[in-house]
Amino acid sequence: MTPFSPNGSGSPPENLFDGMLMKGRSVVVEAIGLLKARWKILQSLNVGVNHAPQTIVACCVLHNLCQIAREPEPEIWKDPDEAGTPARVLESERQFYYYGESLRQALAEDLHQRLSSR
Repeated sequence: MTPFSPNGSGSPPENLFDGMLMKGRSVVVEAIGLLKARWKILQSLNVGVNHAPQTIVACCVLHNLCQIAREPEPEIWKDPDEAGTPARVLESERQFYYYGESLRQALAEDLHQRLSSR
């Protein structure tokens, strides 16, 4: 998902949504980085499309076993191309882009309403 504005210049619902989105994103990025550090095959994933899901699941299961066995965690892998730049939207994807924008707005307003009523 794309944040509304990177500098917090949006409405209160949009800023709340952006903050929650960034928290969630950082957790996901850290988890993926940890998996890539432990399992080097995930850094480039040179397997066929049919085998990619099984490879990823196998690495996740093995990672969980390492966690249970209290194996030390490797240093987190950082993707060199993670510059934080938004992905380009192709013309054929434009309708999904607009749908995503309206869905994001609805999620932000719902989140703000739920947390404001506490």
